Amino acid sequence: MRKLSYPLIRVCALLLSTVMLLACSLTAIGESLTTDYTALTWSDAFTQLRTRMEKEYAFTDWKGVNWVALGETFGAKIQAAQSANDFTAYYLALRGFIHSIPDGHVHVTNLKPLDDQFIGGGFGFAVTTLDDGRTVISWLDPTSPAAAAGLLTGDELLTWNGLPVQIALEQVVPIFDSNAATAENVRAKRAVYLTRASVGAQAQLTCQSSNSKTVSVTLTAYDDGRLSIKKCYPAAVLSDKIREMYQGIDSDEPTPDAMVQPTMLNDNIGYIRIWGEVDADLAQTGNMVSTLELFRDAIGTMIDNGCKGLIIDLRNNLGGEDAMSAAMLGSFYAQPAFYEYQNVYDETTGARAIVKPDGSDTTALMILPADRVFTGRVIALINLKCVSSGEGLALGIRNLPNGDTLGFYGTHGSFGLCGPEANLPGGLTVGWPSGQSLDADKCIQVDSRDMVGGVAPTIRVPMNQENALRVAAGEDVELDMAIQALGGKAE
Repeated sequence: MRKLSYPLIRVCALLLSTVMLLACSLTAIGESLTTDYTALTWSDAFTQLRTRMEKEYAFTDWKGVNWVALGETFGAKIQAAQSANDFTAYYLALRGFIHSIPDGHVHVTNLKPLDDQFIGGGFGFAVTTLDDGRTVISWLDPTSPAAAAGLLTGDELLTWNGLPVQIALEQVVPIFDSNAATAENVRAKRAVYLTRASVGAQAQLTCQSSNSKTVSVTLTAYDDGRLSIKKCYPAAVLSDKIREMYQGIDSDEPTPDAMVQPTMLNDNIGYIRIWGEVDADLAQTGNMVSTLELFRDAIGTMIDNGCKGLIIDLRNNLGGEDAMSAAMLGSFYAQPAFYEYQNVYDETTGARAIVKPDGSDTTALMILPADRVFTGRVIALINLKCVSSGEGLALGIRNLPNGDTLGFYGTHGSFGLCGPEANLPGGLTVGWPSGQSLDADKCIQVDSRDMVGGVAPTIRVPMNQENALRVAAGEDVELDMAIQALGGKAE
């Protein structure tokens, strides 16, 4: 049983065997993993899709999803697109439907050439919404028309196309990105996509500098290779190579040689980066590498080195196997502890039931102590791209008496068990979770409700103007703060 964020499900084929992953095991009893609707009309395929999702989706009641209303709204749009033979309209309607469900495990294929018709242009700068509600220019291309017009980093954005920036941001619908499950994720994505448009589109904006000077300019979007997205958090600081390879995004970042990357920092602080909870052969040796063994070896090395504190970097973690997350947490728990119940959809009954995890004699997936347990202080670095089983690691570390989670933001808030997929006309695939993760009281855990969820930072890094500009310049503010929290000096 696994929690795989959707990029990881297909990463094997899309990385051309760079990553050798096991196929996602079924989380629903008696169902086919993938259904083929490609021979149907757009409208009929959508109807079949919506009907099946209504039956199987794991969080209909939890998130208050109104399938009838969604079917009427987006079914009419897809029917209109079919009547006009307008594939772009069909694609946009399907993306709108998918993005109406606040769950990172609900996904639809991106078609980059179509996406770029709407977000392929930038204006030469990126903005960040700060904790105090202001939106500032956090990155500026010094060679851009925006810089020539007098804009500066740190300037506060006041208006956008005649609207106060707060209202303009609320109108941004980031349907070309992955689904957001929390309100803070929506806010972050809106800031990223406010400054994206079709090439040639114009934006009128007003900014105010620190000396209260106001600048009003009209800018035209140009093809910048999505550069402004790359200058926003977390892309400005953190490599996301595996996701980028999956999405077909060109990147100069090196491919990781392993899913676990440990190192020792100054002041005897250990650091372990975990890309995901799944075995892989990233170094292309021809042999599958055990991610759990790599992690346990890294922990053993930290213990042998007398490490005084440990940083587990779960930012941009793709998720993976629940059992592996629980086993990794065993390196911090001296006594057995509860991880989850797995509440799985059974097609034969049309209901969910708690099942025994793979290889378990009990219905509860437990955290069992490893042979060697690190007992020092542990800080997990988290962000909005820490999703699925990565969130399970974050939760387990946060629950330690000597554990903390640290970041600008919490985790994604999408912890459901991976489920079925449907292939639709136009080379599109839709997927959704059909199983739930339950806590010890058998209540849904981590998955967002009313746009609140995930694992929150116990040490929250302020997104103030200073930090926003540092991040845009490529400084790892979160790592520096974690080192300081462990009594060390920033690198």
